[in-house]
Order: sequence, then structure tokens, then C-alpha cells
Amino acid sequence: MQLFKRGGLILSATLGFGFSNMASALSLDTTYLQANSTLQFSSSAFNATNLLDISFSTMGNAYQSGSVTTKGVTVPTFVLPVTNADVSIGWNLKVSPNSGDATGSGLLLTRGYAQLGLANFSIDYTTDKVFADVMWGGKSTNMAVYSFTEQSDLKIGLSGLSLTMNQTLGNLKLTNQAVDTFASVLGVDDVFKGVMTGLDFGTITIDIKTALRKPISDTPLTAASMVPESSTYLMMALGLAGIATVARRKRRG
Repeated sequence: MQLFKRGGLILSATLGFGFSNMASALSLDTTYLQANSTLQFSSSAFNATNLLDISFSTMGNAYQSGSVTTKGVTVPTFVLPVTNADVSIGWNLKVSPNSGDATGSGLLLTRGYAQLGLANFSIDYTTDKVFADVMWGGKSTNMAVYSFTEQSDLKIGLSGLSLTMNQTLGNLKLTNQAVDTFASVLGVDDVFKGVMTGLDFGTITIDIKTALRKPISDTPLTAASMVPESSTYLMMALGLAGIATVARRKRRG
């Protein structure tokens, strides 16, 4: 076991024996690095959630980073900082991704008074699934939320302890368990299942560099973390203030 650490980058290399079986497993702690996964919903998925009055806000490390307009639809872009990444290097020097985590990041889905949180995302290349802790009503359960296909090969550069990784995962589709859970918690009928099942939700782009950033927390979010960002509270406050103003005007009239 060889362990290297430099500026928050940890590379743990476990070497096999024999030329035909030689392999290296690299585990990267990316909490100090420029490492992000960018979730870009498709316009069709965003339209479908809008029709169902489902809104999104961020939790923990996650944040909204602008938006993309496609076919006249403006869709927000969400960034989920990567906290850990694992890859394998085979005897032929081919690099294969194993998994990646965005611990401490979350999205809060709201429909009326119902809320459902998705947090502590993990990409599993063995099953081609995106896992997350799904939270509601003070409880949490880990499940496969999306299936995916690798839209592009993993591009990786390694020079000394400097490593870059870039890849796009596409064709994100909700698993049956996720569809059933979302429908139950958010209180939507079977039409939701018909709309959401098989719908392409967009892409996840993974971009990791060894450039340093301000360290982020890798503490997992819990059900108690289901609180929207401050900007969401501001919007809610402005909405309530507007309702109160209209009510006062009506009383005066």
C-alpha cells in the first residue's frame, strides 16, 4: 500500500502481483480540489416537473450555477461538488472509473407542503446507477435514483501527482423505486409515473482538477438538513409580503 498526500490530494495505490493481473486503484480525496459534477436537466424533464408544480432548491454544498436555454425553455444548472473519486488503472494502463461521491450536497424537491430531499450522491459505474439518500418525513433511505449511460469516455491526465478527469454521463432515467417514492411523497397520481418513467432527465458532467479550492465539507446531509438555501427563503418572504399587501389594499377598498 502506497500513500501520497499533497495539498489535500490523497492517492492510495494498491498494486496487484503478476503482469497479467497488475492493477492500481486510485482513491482521491477531492474536498480540497477543483472537482465538480454538474447536473443539467433536459428541457423536457424540467417542463414535466413544472407542470406538476415541483420546484427545486439546493442544500449543503450544492448550488445553482446559471441556466441553459434549450428550445425556448430556461433550465437551471446545479453544481454538486465532488468529494471523492475512485478509478482503476489496468495492466495495459487503461483507466476505468469505479465510483464518485458528492457527499454533503443535496437537492430539495417541493410540491405544495410536501418536500423530498435527495442528498449525498454517489455514482456507481459497476451498476451504472446514481445513488442518493432520499429523505422525507424525518427519515432517510439510500436508493438508486437514476440509471445512466456513459456519453463520453473518461478523459484522464496524470503527471506526477497532478490529475485531471472529465466525463459526461447521459440518458439519466429515474429508477422504478425512485418514481414510486417521488409519487408517494410528493402526492402526485399515476399520471406522474406515466410522465416520469422513461423520461431522459439530462446529463451529469464530471470535471476534476488538482487545482486547489476552499475546502468543502464531506459530512453527509441528514433529514434534518432539508432546509432550502437562503435565497429560497427570500423568495418565499417576498411572496408572503406581496400577498399581505394585496390583502390590505382589498380591505381598504
